[in-house]
Amino acid sequence: MATLTTSSAWADVRLTPEEERIAAEETLRFLKEVSDEAGRALAEKSEEAARSLHRVWDFSSFTPATIPFLIATLGAGEVRIVLHGGLVKMEETGIPALWRVQLGETQSFVLALIPPSVVAMASRGEAELKIPESAPEGVFAAPAILEELREALSKADTTRWSTKPGHMVEMTRQPLAPGDQAYLAGVLGLGDIDIRLTGFADSRIMSTKVRGIWHTQILNHAGKGLLDAYVVGLIPAEVPATPEELEDTVARCKEFADVVEADRARGAHG
Repeated sequence: MATLTTSSAWADVRLTPEEERIAAEETLRFLKEVSDEAGRALAEKSEEAARSLHRVWDFSSFTPATIPFLIATLGAGEVRIVLHGGLVKMEETGIPALWRVQLGETQSFVLALIPPSVVAMASRGEAELKIPESAPEGVFAAPAILEELREALSKADTTRWSTKPGHMVEMTRQPLAPGDQAYLAGVLGLGDIDIRLTGFADSRIMSTKVRGIWHTQILNHAGKGLLDAYVVGLIPAEVPATPEELEDTVARCKEFADVVEADRARGAHG
């Protein structure tokens, strides 16, 4: 089974001149469709139009040789998401709001601020945070942290994701005892969503078994911890693309199309 991985370099693509010609044509057509869809959502000038944006292109709709050409052209973005321990994998491409998604042997491109499957999975957690009546020895700050999370959860709207950051409880600022972290992890449990973000630092965001509570950790590129926190919200605000980024979606489609057209003009593709 093919595995979804970031395209490393154009050097990995080996196509005949005729395959390159077809791949370039299909890529240009695809980029126009993506741009048109994003443009229509932008034209409505409403957050709901952006949030409802959803278009899927199955890999089977392209000539097989076009796929490696497309993947190399689009590149990879900063967000990668794994559901169900690897059953579903997805990564944002170099075009904001355009995702490459793999479910088993089926792969597709999905245009959405965040793939609906992530929202559906995030919505399945337990509705309430149940805190044990007593904590074991070696636990100090965890009960108060759980109470704060429960209070924040009761005030949060976990029926839809938001572009605004949710309530955060930062562990690095808590007077933690040796048993606190393990106790928190045991009470909150582990959900089915694992998110990685790359950029100036490396972030890992994991869902808990409680809907709307996430564990996030940020490390710098040297591996030093910068943040360890629990965040409240259906989906952490930094994960979905924002409605404003759809302007970048249209712009990036044009940039990529211009590169492909320039290569065609100089005879690089067929």
